[in-house]
Amino acid sequence: MTTPPISLTTAPLDHSRTGVALAGELDVYTAPQIEAELTRLARRTERELLLDLAGVTFCDSSGAALFLRMHRRCVADGVRLRLCRVQRLPARVIRTLGVDRAVACSFA
Repeated sequence: MTTPPISLTTAPLDHSRTGVALAGELDVYTAPQIEAELTRLARRTERELLLDLAGVTFCDSSGAALFLRMHRRCVADGVRLRLCRVQRLPARVIRTLGVDRAVACSFA
């Protein structure tokens, strides 16, 4: 079985914020592929790490757990994590598992 890819594209928004666009399926196979890079970006960001999920077509509990781990890391580093443009299917998982109660989210 071939694992569907997940891609990560970064864009500095200004001197204190970093934007990251994710695209693909975020699941038990792909979440570990991007966690180290997200952690590195969070540590380099001064104020806010903005994850744009417009291109994420699927998210399971592993993706939701990744967002919660990233939230904890960001808080420890004094950085705010925000999820934006969360699409319908990932939004369902994020809401059902309560990620939106811990992490700032805006839904598409």
